[in-house]
Amino acid sequence: MYAYNKTNVAYDFSQFETSERAEQRAKQKSENHIKMHKVSVAKSGNWFKTVVFVAFAAVLAFAFVNGKAILSELSIDISKGTSALEEAKSENARLQAELDNMVTLSKVDEIATTSLGLQKTVKSQVRYISVYDRSMVQAAESDGNVFSALKNWFDSTTEYLGF
Repeated sequence: MYAYNKTNVAYDFSQFETSERAEQRAKQKSENHIKMHKVSVAKSGNWFKTVVFVAFAAVLAFAFVNGKAILSELSIDISKGTSALEEAKSENARLQAELDNMVTLSKVDEIATTSLGLQKTVKSQVRYISVYDRSMVQAAESDGNVFSALKNWFDSTTEYLGF
């Protein structure tokens, strides 16, 4: 294969330069020359501003991390509360179903016979009573005493007035 020459010897442009051009190039080099100070700007910078900036950045980072930690704790508390609420709702549904089962007639009959010792009635225990018809009115015997009549009038008056 070919061996490539990686130098710039083949392109020596200095041979083609004129004296005017060489002077211009020398002038440009001297004008473009950057003068460096002996003490670097980075070394002589305001260290107080740097410390304040770093402290502010640290406080800002701490506040951000602290906010994320508090947010995480609150999310955990919310999830625990939500699960407790769901558990309470399921317990309430179970207790409501149990209460509905206790109110049935068969359950009332069972509790009356086992816990309270009650028995069902038999025909020999039933007594019928006669009740007067609604059209009949029976008045109580009146006392002939004046003081009892006066007392009854006073009681009915105070009752009417709301005392």
